[in-house]
Amino acid sequence: MKRYFHICSDGRITRRFIVSETDYYAAFNTIGVSAAASGFTVLAFSIEDSHPHILGYGSLEECLLFSNCYQITYFRHIVTSRGGADGVVFRMEVFPIDNADYLRNAGTYVICQPTKDGKAVMPFDYKWGTGSMYFRDENHIPIWYFDKKRGIVHPVKLESISAREQARILHSKKKVPQDWLVCQGILLPESYVDVKHFERIYRTHNCYRAFLASGRNKDNEILQEMAKSRGIRLDDNEAMIICRIECQNSFGVSDTKNLSGEQRLALAKQLRSNHNLSVRQLATLVRLPEEEIFRYIR
Repeated sequence: MKRYFHICSDGRITRRFIVSETDYYAAFNTIGVSAAASGFTVLAFSIEDSHPHILGYGSLEECLLFSNCYQITYFRHIVTSRGGADGVVFRMEVFPIDNADYLRNAGTYVICQPTKDGKAVMPFDYKWGTGSMYFRDENHIPIWYFDKKRGIVHPVKLESISAREQARILHSKKKVPQDWLVCQGILLPESYVDVKHFERIYRTHNCYRAFLASGRNKDNEILQEMAKSRGIRLDDNEAMIICRIECQNSFGVSDTKNLSGEQRLALAKQLRSNHNLSVRQLATLVRLPEEEIFRYIR
């Protein structure tokens, strides 16, 4: 089943995600690489100094493949370009979306991140996001075509540039369609972002304008839902002790490796209900893939 997802990392704990303009290019282009590798449909995104935000559509499997590819590929760029991990704490998080109004709020929340984070730029002028793409007429020239002197640089297809230059742009050996466009080192979002799908979420220019202007209450709704889905951040050792106690009380054993698949899922639900542990911790504690936890537990 396909659905909408909000994907991001937690800006409160992410460290040194972006430290240079080269990082912005890598973080931006890795969105396209991950879309090509996963089949996940990207609808909107923005890259902030501390973390990325992505709105997309697809199956849970495609979404997790996308987020894992992004995390691994970009972290590899960090290690390669900085000579090590550089103290970076970076983990992608996935938040399923099932409500239509919440979806519209999430879409504009993603688009407006640079402005709301205090940057002196409107979303439709922000280079490192897709805010400039929506509800534009056919004469609109993408912002990535303009050079620093406001001249226009025409894009080229990937197939027209060398393998070495492709590797420099993509930061990955993963296959990307060779008819996708590149301009001034940027893998152009017009090649992989489904603009029409995003516009259908809002239906009209005026509806989109209204949600762009949504106030703090709408932002708080997004933040509260994200906090709820993340669960409580307990120390891993403390979470392990809680798991052993719950496992012993419910199934008569203290180690989850002795449980059946159904029992592990039941324990995960119990831990979520009683202690609101995060999906990551649940998956580790009950020895189930995160995909299964996402499928059955909210």
